[in-house]
Amino acid sequence: MAYPALTDLATFIVVLAVGISAAFFFSKVLKLHEPKLGLADKKKQMLLVLLVFAVGFLFTFGIYDFYDKVWVRATLTADPIYVLRAAIAIGLLVLPTAAALRFSKQGLADVALTRKNLGKNVVFGGLVCVVLVAVLAVLSPWLGGGFAGFSVPTIYLLFSYVVIALGEEAVFRGYIQTRLVASGGSILGVGSATVLYALYNIPLGFFCYGGNVASALVYGAWRLSTGLVYGYAFHKSQSIASSVIVHIFLVWGGLLFSLYL
Repeated sequence: MAYPALTDLATFIVVLAVGISAAFFFSKVLKLHEPKLGLADKKKQMLLVLLVFAVGFLFTFGIYDFYDKVWVRATLTADPIYVLRAAIAIGLLVLPTAAALRFSKQGLADVALTRKNLGKNVVFGGLVCVVLVAVLAVLSPWLGGGFAGFSVPTIYLLFSYVVIALGEEAVFRGYIQTRLVASGGSILGVGSATVLYALYNIPLGFFCYGGNVASALVYGAWRLSTGLVYGYAFHKSQSIASSVIVHIFLVWGGLLFSLYL
């Protein structure tokens, strides 16, 4: 994994190009508008963003270290235990954000968890997914994949992706990205949140690849593509409903066609 194959690079580019294009196109079709965000006490909010990320990163590294050394499984078979482990890891990731919201006297609406334009945002996320997965399905033979078929483990993996997407989107898009955009503008905010999301994935890569730092860094860097698609979809809709849908079905769709995203 330290030196990805050309097919991995091609997948990275396809996901990025198709995902951003689809999000841009459907945001225009559905007449979604980028909001003008305000941010009171920017210094305090930026400090909280850095603190939320740092603590979330440490918690993530800690729980994967615990799984690697204490709660060891011979194989990572997708089953109820697999889903439970994902839920525990995501619960720890969400804790710092929940604490920051409480400290700032903010609520779920402040992480874009709201019913406002919910139907339109669900449709938006669904359309982006359909295009992305359809393109990956057609190109999968040339991207080193192919249809893997459905099975009971793929259903458990879908459950785990639902849990993971809800937590990661609430933290990285709903909390971190909204505040970075309000402070530094759209390009800097979405880009910075995407980089933080990639860094957050490094611990998983570290333990997946036996503590190999180079492989862990590549694993994190490969999340820049999907992370930017999630971030851009969220920015266009300002609802984690859309980015959660894209997150779940892009990763699961990739799995069905043997493309690990």
